[in-house]
Amino acid sequence: MILRPLTAEDAETVRQWRNADRSGLRTPFMLTREMQQAFHGSLADRDAPHRYWAVSRFDEPSQDLTAMVGLTYIQWENGLAEISLIVSPIEVGKGIGREAVRLALDEAFDRMRLLTVIGECYECNPAVGFWRKVVADYGGSLATLPRRKWWEGRLWDSLAFAITQDGWARERLTRGLPSG
Repeated sequence: MILRPLTAEDAETVRQWRNADRSGLRTPFMLTREMQQAFHGSLADRDAPHRYWAVSRFDEPSQDLTAMVGLTYIQWENGLAEISLIVSPIEVGKGIGREAVRLALDEAFDRMRLLTVIGECYECNPAVGFWRKVVADYGGSLATLPRRKWWEGRLWDSLAFAITQDGWARERLTRGLPSG
């Protein structure tokens, strides 16, 4: 798997994936094509606090979009960013998400020199088990935040997590994980 620049076509595909299942989203409103185009356009700004990539099996922009992964709300002064991930519905459960997270952590810690990557996953999101396992495997820490998301008539807790550069490096050596 590789990370490659996110094209406008990729962003449109991701918008469709996102709009199809909004259960785990922080902002569960539908995105329009124009909203997604504005998001994609903002990524070209070098000073933007976001970095997003297409995840593919091949280094061809027109080939094989399997997921989108990003580091967002980057705080350079604190060495901190939040991870974002969406996997193609037809690729869920095939290891794509795990590899996308590994590639994003390589970017964060090895190239961007960040110190901590954080995230949050609502308990109503079917991916919560994925995040629990990935964070544990990558030397991270977990906490439950109560009553964080209103969805389908009730408040749900969330899983908050952090993976540090030190924890990532230790686990990568211990488990023999490849580096970017």
